[in-house]
Amino acid sequence: MNTTQLLYSLCLGLLPLGVFAQHTVSGHLSDRATRQALSYATVRLLQQDSAFVAGTVTDSLGCYRFDEVKDGSYLLAFSTIGYKSQILPVAIRKDTEFPSVALESDNVLLGEVVVKGSSFIRQKDRLLVLPSKEQVKHAGTGYDLLYNLMIPGLDVDRKNGTVSRYNGEVTLYIDGRKVDYREVQSLRPRDIEKVEYFDAPSGKYSGDNASINYITKKYDKGGYVAVDARQTLGYLAGDYNLSAKLSRGSTEYTLFAGHNMQEDNHVSNVRNEHILFPAKEVERDYQTLEGKDKTNSQYMQFHIQNQTERRTLLGKISFVRNEQPESSSSGVMNYGAPYHSTVRSSQYSNQKGVMPLLNLYGNFTIKKNQFLEASLTGSYSDNDYAYLYSENNESVSTHTQEDLYEFQGNVNYGIRFRNQGTLTAKLYHIHKVSMSTYAGDNNLWQHLWTGETIFFTEYSQRLGKTTLMVSPGVSSLQYKLHGEDKVGQIAPRLKFAMTQHINEKQFLQFNINIGNSFPTISMLNNAEQTVDFLQIKRGNPNLKSTKAYFFTGVYALNLGKVSLQAVGMYQFFKDIYLADYFIENDKLIQSYSTDNDCHQMIGMLSLAWKPFTGLQMKIDGAYNFSQYTGGVSLNENSWSGGAQVNYYWKDWAFNLYGRTENKELNDQEIVYSPACYGASVAWSRGNWRAEVGTDNPFTQNGQKKLKLNHNKYRFNNSYFNKSMQASAYLKVAYTFDFGRKTSRSQNDVNRNINSAIMKAN
Repeated sequence: MNTTQLLYSLCLGLLPLGVFAQHTVSGHLSDRATRQALSYATVRLLQQDSAFVAGTVTDSLGCYRFDEVKDGSYLLAFSTIGYKSQILPVAIRKDTEFPSVALESDNVLLGEVVVKGSSFIRQKDRLLVLPSKEQVKHAGTGYDLLYNLMIPGLDVDRKNGTVSRYNGEVTLYIDGRKVDYREVQSLRPRDIEKVEYFDAPSGKYSGDNASINYITKKYDKGGYVAVDARQTLGYLAGDYNLSAKLSRGSTEYTLFAGHNMQEDNHVSNVRNEHILFPAKEVERDYQTLEGKDKTNSQYMQFHIQNQTERRTLLGKISFVRNEQPESSSSGVMNYGAPYHSTVRSSQYSNQKGVMPLLNLYGNFTIKKNQFLEASLTGSYSDNDYAYLYSENNESVSTHTQEDLYEFQGNVNYGIRFRNQGTLTAKLYHIHKVSMSTYAGDNNLWQHLWTGETIFFTEYSQRLGKTTLMVSPGVSSLQYKLHGEDKVGQIAPRLKFAMTQHINEKQFLQFNINIGNSFPTISMLNNAEQTVDFLQIKRGNPNLKSTKAYFFTGVYALNLGKVSLQAVGMYQFFKDIYLADYFIENDKLIQSYSTDNDCHQMIGMLSLAWKPFTGLQMKIDGAYNFSQYTGGVSLNENSWSGGAQVNYYWKDWAFNLYGRTENKELNDQEIVYSPACYGASVAWSRGNWRAEVGTDNPFTQNGQKKLKLNHNKYRFNNSYFNKSMQASAYLKVAYTFDFGRKTSRSQNDVNRNINSAIMKAN
C-alpha cells in the first residue's frame, strides 16, 4: 500500500459508520430569447442557508451534472456572463433530471467564468472561492477561514496573522477596502459570503503582489457584543479582544478594544564571532546564562460607516500602545586571541510607543461602469528607546526619543468598457516627518522628512481565451536629512501579464514586472548606536533605490476534488541594500550599502485534495536559489515543504500541520528555521467556539540558527526561545447577537507603530 492509500484509509477510519443515499442530479441551461444552449455557465448546488455543497460548469451543449448528492432540500444557482443569475429551490430524493432552465439576458459585462473546480471558480481576473458549511462553522476568524480554504500557493499563519505566497506578502481587503493583516482577526466567518483571490492583481488591486478580498453578507439592523481569547500553555502569552457593533439602516457604529502580551524567561543565545581588524583577528564566544523577553500591546478604536448602493463612507479613530518593557540577557563572554580573557556581559533594552490615528475613506460608484476610491490617513507616534550594554564594570548606553508624523493619501479611478477592457489610474502619496533626539554615548538631534509618490495606469483587455494587461507607472522618493542635501530619486515602473485560459479546468499565466523599492527611514540617517565595546551600528543617508525585475510563469489546474498550482520565477534586484561591515578607528562598523545585486530563482508546486466530504489535504514544496554579486559574493539554495490536513465531523474539527526545516538568505545571513508541526481540535456550536492545540509537542531543543561570512566579520549564532519548543494553547470565542443578526466588522486597528530610530538590537 502506498503512502496516499495509507493516509486515505486512516482518514476514512475516522468517519462515523453509516450509509447515506446518494443520487445523480442533471439538467440543461439555455438562453430565454434564443433557446440556444449556454456553454460553460456556472452551476452551484447550495444548502438552504446558501452554504456551498458542490459546483460545476455546463458543457458545450449546456448540460450539467452532479454526482453523489445526498437526500435533502437544496438551492440550484445559475450564473454566467451577460445573463441575470437565477436561484431555484429543489428537493432531491432520487436520481433527478430537471427541466431546462432559461436565463434572461442582462446586457452587463461580468467577469467571465472559465475554470471551475470544487469550490474554486476561475474567473478572468481572479479565483473565486465559495466556503463550505464545514469550513465556515469551524473557523473563528478570517484567518481561520482562509486557512481552512486551502488555496494552492497560499501560506496562512493563523497564530501571527500573516498571509503570504511564493514571492512575498499578500494584501488583504474586506469588501474592496484595504485592511491590515490583523484587521481580519475579528471578522466572523459565517458573515463571509465568498473570498476572491487575485493572483495577478489588476484594477483597484493593481500594485499588490497578490490580493485577498473577503466579501461579506450585508445586514441593516441589530448588533452584537463579542469576546475572544487565546492563552498559551508552556510559556506566558495571551491575546484578548472585545468588540461591539450596532447597525441602524445604512449606518454602522463599531467599537474595538484589546490587549495582548508575551513573556519568555528562557531566551538563550550561543554565539561565536570573528572580527577581522587590519593587524589582528578577534575571536569571542558568548553563552547566555539568563535571558528575558517581555512585550505587551493595547488598542482601542471607534468607527462609523455609512453605506448605500452608490457609495461607502468610513471614518475611524484609533489609539495603539506597544511596549517592550524588557529585553535582556546576561552571560559569559570568552575572548580568544589576542585578549585571552573571560568576562561577564549583559545587554538590556526597553522601548515603547503610542500612536493615535485618524482615517477617512470613501468609495463612490460614478456610473455602473466607473468607480472612484479615496482615502486619507494621519497619525502621530511618540517612540522611546533605551539600550545598555556592560562588560564587568564598564558600560555603554543610549536613550532615544522620537516624534513621528505620517500622512498618507490615495486616489483610485477605474472604468470598464463594453469591449471587456478596463482602465485604472492610481495616485498614492505618503509623507513622513521624524524628529529624534539621541542621548548617552552619542548625542545627536536628527530631523528627517520623506515623501514618496507613486502613479500608474493599467489597461486590461480580454481577447477570446486570452487576457492581456499592461501597466506603466513612475515612483518618486524625495527626502532630506538635517545637515545633508535634499535627495530625489525617480524610477519607472512597468507590469505586463498574459493569461491563457486553456479550457475550463486549466490556465497559464506569464508576468513581467519592473519596479523599485526604497530604503526604510530607519536606514536613511547618520545616527550611531553603540552595540558593544567593539561594534557600532550606523545609518547611511546616501543609499540608492533598488531596481527590481520579476519574470513569473504560473500553471493552474482544477479537476473536481484536486486543485494544483505550479510556479516558476526569476527575480533580479539591482542595487539591493544590504548590511555593510568595515573597520574604523579600531571599531567594527555595521552600516548599509547598495553596491550589491541579487539573483533569485524560485520553483513551487502546491496541491489541494478533497477526497470526500469532511476531509481536506494540502501539500506544497519549493526550491529557492539566491545569489549576491557585486560588493558581496554569496549564494545559497534550499528545499522546503509542508502539509496540512483538516477533517470535519459534526461539531468537531481536527487539524494536523507540519513544515520542514527551512534555510534562506536574509540580507547576508544564512537563516536556518527549525521544522514545525502541530495538531488542534476545535468544537463549534451556535455562538460558542473553543479550540485546543499543540505546537511542536515532541521538540525539546528547537533552535533558530544564523550564519554570516563577511570579509570583516563572521559569526555563528544559535537562538532559542519557548515559541520554538513544545507548547499548547486554548482559544475561546463567544458572540452575543441582539436584534437581527449583524455582520461582524473587521478590526481596523493597525497595531504596528513605525519608527525611524536607529536601534542597536
